[in-house]
Amino acid sequence: MLKRVEARQVRTGMFVEAIEGAWHDPFLSKRRFLLRREIDAQKLRKNGMTGVIINTSRGLDIDGLPGGNIEIDTKAARETIQKSMQVLESIFGRLQHGDGISVDQVAPVISSVSKSIDQSPTVFLSVTRLKSKDEATFLHSISVSALMILFSRHLGLDETTVQMLGTAGLLHDVGKLEIPLEILNKEGPLDEDEIKMIRDHPEKGHAILSRQEGISEIVLDVCLNHHERIDGKGYPRKLSEAQVSLHARIAAICDVYDAITSVRPYRAPWSASQALKWMLGNEGHFDRRLLKKFALCLSVAAVT
Repeated sequence: MLKRVEARQVRTGMFVEAIEGAWHDPFLSKRRFLLRREIDAQKLRKNGMTGVIINTSRGLDIDGLPGGNIEIDTKAARETIQKSMQVLESIFGRLQHGDGISVDQVAPVISSVSKSIDQSPTVFLSVTRLKSKDEATFLHSISVSALMILFSRHLGLDETTVQMLGTAGLLHDVGKLEIPLEILNKEGPLDEDEIKMIRDHPEKGHAILSRQEGISEIVLDVCLNHHERIDGKGYPRKLSEAQVSLHARIAAICDVYDAITSVRPYRAPWSASQALKWMLGNEGHFDRRLLKKFALCLSVAAVT
């Protein structure tokens, strides 16, 4: 439903269809967009615009509540996730059997996830939280991909990079194909050999993806380095802070956040606030400045 609001009433989370009056900002001059950043909302409120047309079916209404139909959004999200899992399972199956893949095979999943997370981030991420043993690897990959798309757009990265980061999220754990399921799904503590096997998955994944055609450096970087830490205590290479790229830092945050907020059969999930509090208190693991921006991103998207 389209609705006209005064510029002073604009807030993050609204979907803007059009802005009344002359407007020269490179980002806000786009005809249709989700208003994600408070700084952009402030620009609209403070620059004397006569009014803004919002779409309440794709964003917040004037009362701050979602205007869309939650049941319809949830059904659409589930359909997107189910189709994405089928494609991803096929892609991982090809890799497991030594067959090649291309970026073109991954592109439809990224397109669907990108569209869904843009329309209803809260609903989409809520649906991905419930992970059975059989679905865990694929759903985690889809969820991390969605979070990386959401966060990188919040950071204002260009759309080509956003799509590459979405692809990186989808493929970041491909090295786990070489780990037995009984270890991946083990409910108790891992022994030393099992820990080593788990910690080998970034290098194994990097090796797998390096053999494929058209895989970007961003995807390779994220696959190899998403478990590196700012304090140099990560794995597999114990990189120093200066050696960990922005892309790997984004991936580290999204990967851990999804892992600890997911509903699994053998443990209760943490809420968004519990997860972020723990992550912010975990000195040396994450880029704290980036993590604070991630927390703001989730707040704007109203992920609870």
